[in-house]
Amino acid sequence: MSQEKLITAENIANRKNFLEFSEVDVEILGQIHRYLEHNEAIVDSFTDSFYRHVFSFPELKMMLPDEASVNRLKKIQSRYFFRLTAGDYSEDYVSDRLKVGYAHQKVGLEPKWYIGAYRKYLSSLLPILHEIFGDDSTKLIAAYDAILKVVFFDMDLALDTYFHSGMRKLLRLANYDSLTGLPNRNLFYDRLAQEIKKAQRDGSSLVLLLIDLDQFKEVNDTLGHPSGDLLLVESARRIRKCVRDADTVARLGGDEFIIILPELHMQTHVERIAQNIIQVLSKPYQLDNDTVHISASIGITVYPGDAQDIASLLKHVDQAMYAAKAEGRNRFGYFTQSMQQEAREKQELTNDLRQALARNELHVYYQPILELKSGSITKAEALLRWKHPTRGMVSPAIFIPLAEESGIIHEIGDWVFQQAVARVVDWQERLGRIIQVSVNNSPIQFEYPERQVWQKQMKELGVPGNRINVEITEGLLFKKSAKTMERLLDFRNSGIEVSIDDFGTGFSSLSYLKQFDIDYLKIDRSFIKDLEKNADDRALTEAIIVMAHKLGIRTIAEGVETEVQRDLLKSCDCDFVQGFLYSPAVPAVEFERMIAGKQPT
Repeated sequence: MSQEKLITAENIANRKNFLEFSEVDVEILGQIHRYLEHNEAIVDSFTDSFYRHVFSFPELKMMLPDEASVNRLKKIQSRYFFRLTAGDYSEDYVSDRLKVGYAHQKVGLEPKWYIGAYRKYLSSLLPILHEIFGDDSTKLIAAYDAILKVVFFDMDLALDTYFHSGMRKLLRLANYDSLTGLPNRNLFYDRLAQEIKKAQRDGSSLVLLLIDLDQFKEVNDTLGHPSGDLLLVESARRIRKCVRDADTVARLGGDEFIIILPELHMQTHVERIAQNIIQVLSKPYQLDNDTVHISASIGITVYPGDAQDIASLLKHVDQAMYAAKAEGRNRFGYFTQSMQQEAREKQELTNDLRQALARNELHVYYQPILELKSGSITKAEALLRWKHPTRGMVSPAIFIPLAEESGIIHEIGDWVFQQAVARVVDWQERLGRIIQVSVNNSPIQFEYPERQVWQKQMKELGVPGNRINVEITEGLLFKKSAKTMERLLDFRNSGIEVSIDDFGTGFSSLSYLKQFDIDYLKIDRSFIKDLEKNADDRALTEAIIVMAHKLGIRTIAEGVETEVQRDLLKSCDCDFVQGFLYSPAVPAVEFERMIAGKQPT
């Protein structure tokens, strides 16, 4: 609503009453007005004097650079001074005064200049009042009081324009995303509540679409936040063009957008909109000198079919979006009740995992890694196992992602490392065996490069850095973030060796291997599985080994299950092997029997 509409006749009357503006004041101002009508030269002289004062300030003079503009403003100002004593201060006068105030804001005039201008006006008016009323002090004081009232009334209106403009800016900041210009979370909640009430009255439905930009984090990490911001702005523009004017597109934060589609009765219409959004977001983005591609995962939920309250609707649409992402991204999916059950079970399992360490339910198993030439166990991979009191053994493929999502991975990861270091020390002291233990490091753990508890613990125990090997994924190197580089440098400086796990299944790149100074490549089991029958797998495996050796990197083949696989790897000059041919991951006690030369029971 405009400021002119906010100041009603009642509001004007209240302001006048507060200033004690009376009919007597109107009559006195009328006398002044009639005098000025017959003495226009006085008004012109008064205006000239006013502008000489204004132009004595360089900041103000810069706003009026040419003479034509000055002359035009002088005429407007003369009419304004003349109208100030006319006695008619109705809604039309107020509307005109507010328009002048907004115009002053557009040229950059600050409120402080108003106070000085009104002071100059009152000072210049005193000789005129004396000329009209002579030495009659009673009439002179009454006239000056009437002028003061109308000037303060006018100044109040002028300053109001600044106040309400500021309020509008604050409201916009509170309700709109400063980057994309879309409604933010606050305004989204308000609009969703309104649409739900409307749907309740009409007996209609509404649809929510939650959009998550796949690969956005990679763009942000590799190209920087300015490029990420450009991508978000362009994505917002593309999404907005896919919906109707009556629909709400909001940015919830990060790379998540949400859409309210009221009064959509056909499922085909919803799916057409979702598919259209996926298509437009998958088109190339030109971000300065870089061209990037992303995709989108969209969750869909329906009111009132899926839920009747805002919290449940948002929970459901979030579950649907993550299900679409888990199914391969670049797609949309509807909320189903089975998702609710899965989410509930996931939350229960996460809560149990938080207690697992304190309840001694977590155990570290060790899988032997053998040097191919000698056939001896020289290394081991530490693998976490969870024996749940009611569910039994929970697969790492289930609980590791939960640990990463919930942040528990940091505590668990540190504990696994402590166990591994303790075993390294124990096996050397009791059995005289030097075994290097590999510990898997989650990408989530690399988000805190300042945490050097591992290096500190090894130093306190006097354990050389090369007794521990940290296993990371190729994807971590592909992101090439400063945090990753800092953490890897810390490992290198501490003597801790680094392996790339599951090599060949991700973003394999020679430049990353060279840049990050990797010690080992662990050839993924998918290459080893059909090594005997598939010539392509044999060729790729041999190529990886040759390439690694040329770069001074040693190789470890994972998933070795047969003697034929072992012999083929030996002929390719692979350095180390691990797999069920030798042993699965076993508790520490059983692993000790192996390195002591005894068969496991």
